[in-house]
Amino acid sequence: MIPFTLIDYWRQQAIFPKKQAISDQEENYEIKKVHQYHDKIFKEILDDKIEFINFMKRYTPYSLEENEVEKYNRKFITSHFTAKEADIIYKVKGKNVFVIIEHQSKIDFAMPERILEYCVELMRSTIKNRKEHESYPLIYPMVLYTGKKKWTVPRTITGMQEKYYNFKPLNYPKYHLIDVNDYTLEELIEERSSVAKAMLFEKIKTKEEMIQVFNKLSQKHLEKRETKYLKMILMYSNDIRQKLGEEKAREYKEILERKGGKEMTDVERFFIEIIDEKMDKFFAGMDEGKKQMITNMLKMKINDKIILEAAKINPKELQKIKKELEVC
Repeated sequence: MIPFTLIDYWRQQAIFPKKQAISDQEENYEIKKVHQYHDKIFKEILDDKIEFINFMKRYTPYSLEENEVEKYNRKFITSHFTAKEADIIYKVKGKNVFVIIEHQSKIDFAMPERILEYCVELMRSTIKNRKEHESYPLIYPMVLYTGKKKWTVPRTITGMQEKYYNFKPLNYPKYHLIDVNDYTLEELIEERSSVAKAMLFEKIKTKEEMIQVFNKLSQKHLEKRETKYLKMILMYSNDIRQKLGEEKAREYKEILERKGGKEMTDVERFFIEIIDEKMDKFFAGMDEGKKQMITNMLKMKINDKIILEAAKINPKELQKIKKELEVC
């Protein structure tokens, strides 16, 4: 990563005339909504500060804490009075240090210029109100790419400049690249982050692969955040729903909803692992024994969702047992 510094800014002023402004204050103009699933899901995840922190720790050399960063307004106006916005911008509290993240689902050879423009405008917005002896901004630009083909765009405009005699090219901001093609399906399944789960479904090519992935995810203990965003992926992605079919998509959504309750305690997790392993044999032909087991679980105040999953009964049956035994 090559940070974007004051010297780089001065060099760009002559190249990019003043035409945009970024501010940490809200502006009164309409921002065109992004309807594409790809942009929506990744923006939604990375707009969550905890997910952003996890993302930085996993995919960059830098580790930040939740109380160190704050969201920064990513909207700005061009000279033609059209609204644009960067995907994600975070700022380190009390410092002129910024992280810009752009998500791409397709290869874009204009990306080096876009990143450069974002850096210039972000630099300009802080210089405008700069106090004496205050440091100039340090900007860390990133591109998260989830397309099918390998990313082949140079990481900086320097790599695309005209060559002439022994003239040395200028230094431009170099963005950090996270390419989904550098990770396997298995790596993304095992990775404990919501961004990894969203990247996972960008890699899947066939219905068979999708079913295999969902089956593996259904057997894993997932964090609440993971289940939340997996349900969003099922909801927003027409491609996934078409490959799975509506019935299968509904089935997986119900599984995720059961997993999406409160976090299990160690006792509950141990209990359900035993039940999952031996439930079929233990309950075969033993309706009364099954009811007694459910009663014991209710008395132990075990979460209803865990009881439903362990006993393989539906919510109506559970409510009926509660009323019969007057256990509420």
